[in-house]
Amino acid sequence: MNKGFKVVLSKVMNFLSYVCLVILFFIAAFLLYFIISNQLAKTTGSKPLISLYTIVSPSMEPTIMVYDVIIDTRVTKDEDLKIGDIITFYSNTIDTGGYTVTHRIEDIYESNGIKYYTTKGDNNIDADSGIITIDNIVGKCRFVIPSIGKMQMFITSRAGWVLIILIPALGIIIIDIKKLIKIFRIKEQIEDIPQIKEVELIREKEENKKLRAVVEEANRLNKGKKK
Repeated sequence: MNKGFKVVLSKVMNFLSYVCLVILFFIAAFLLYFIISNQLAKTTGSKPLISLYTIVSPSMEPTIMVYDVIIDTRVTKDEDLKIGDIITFYSNTIDTGGYTVTHRIEDIYESNGIKYYTTKGDNNIDADSGIITIDNIVGKCRFVIPSIGKMQMFITSRAGWVLIILIPALGIIIIDIKKLIKIFRIKEQIEDIPQIKEVELIREKEENKKLRAVVEEANRLNKGKKK
């Protein structure tokens, strides 16, 4: 294989390994934030500044499809909400197993200084039973990322874990191991240089001794002939 091609291939592999590492980092960070924020919202009712939710119900189609991911921002004031806004909230009447509902505000009215909200899914015939207040609302939908929930479902599956997380991670580890082996070999070669030089000096001295012995023997023979 051409040496120049090997160098180019090595650089490409190094670049791809770093790209895979960055992608894995962002995927891990996204999943970690997603899991933690949803778990906190589910168990404590806290309102994260930014929250992400995967839609698993067709109640908001075609505005929000199943497996779309919505990005919500925290809402703490009634003044930030109006009819037509899509909000994520905890329902007082629908048993969702502790999970949130994402529907559109259909009506707002005030009683005894408290604002109440009625909601409805775009794909539902009837409005949601029951009413909610600002305390029930986790966030207001700002962005919809189409179908990314499918990726989340795939990543969290066994096959997705192997293909997207495990195999790239093993590839990066193998490349790093090869780099370490190469470094150790170079280090051994550097460490062997003084020993090689020492052996060469010893060999040179021995050859010089033999050469001197031959010269001395030749001189001795010449002196014998002259006599």
